[in-house]
Amino acid sequence: MKLLKGSLKRRREQLGISQADVADGICHQSLLSRIERTDEISNITVLQQLCARLQLRVSNVAKINELTVTPLPVIRYLIDTGKCDQAASRLENTALLRRLPAFALPEYNLLKAKIALAQNQTTVAMQLLQIALGDAEKHQMELMIEIYTEMGATWAKKDEYVYALECYERACGLIKGYRPAVQAEMGNVIANTYYHQSALYLMINDPKKANERITQALEILPAKNHFHQIVKLQKLRVQCCEQLSLLEEKQHAQMLIYAAAEFSKDVNLKDDVKSYLNKI
Repeated sequence: MKLLKGSLKRRREQLGISQADVADGICHQSLLSRIERTDEISNITVLQQLCARLQLRVSNVAKINELTVTPLPVIRYLIDTGKCDQAASRLENTALLRRLPAFALPEYNLLKAKIALAQNQTTVAMQLLQIALGDAEKHQMELMIEIYTEMGATWAKKDEYVYALECYERACGLIKGYRPAVQAEMGNVIANTYYHQSALYLMINDPKKANERITQALEILPAKNHFHQIVKLQKLRVQCCEQLSLLEEKQHAQMLIYAAAEFSKDVNLKDDVKSYLNKI
């Protein structure tokens, strides 16, 4: 069976775990190495077990039907697209909790913190992030970038801008440690860090620096299917342009907001964009 190119390896690297950790109790490490190298697997049971450990939906890496508990990447998508209530209910699924391996707990608590922050529960969010940071292994660098970013967003919501800036700088310090090719692979995570950092720059009245960060975020954001993130970034761009009196650039950002919503085919996003553009 042919798998989506690099799907298992990419998820394993995102979690910052070794092939031995993933293969433990499922298959020999050499088999996993061969699967990652060739993107082929013949044993569906092994594939299901590997995906469960990596919190992947089997149907997202191979063309088969499956019935399984919602994995964490799907819950991430719900959060990213503003469906926090759905994400929260799925995170509380007891079957999901039973299936979670220890190395997935930091990501689980990170996602719970994102939801808490969206619901303005800043104290709860910070507690969950502290737990996630404490559980994260040193090699789970991508998760640590996300955790520091969400900590910064939580401090910003508390109007504690110095602490927020400190957290974003920590996240950016980790990002700088990666080669450009690796940075490109986690472009969505980095773009999210830059988004929050640019929002903070706007809060402290530095629209020029905010605008520069937005440009960097858009440059590293993957080209496909990130319409919600594009809309968020371009909304910030509009605010920057207003403060910098860049009228032509503001109109361009508004046009891109509308275009991203249209291409998304997401009715809720289209409605949100329509009401937003009508106000300005």
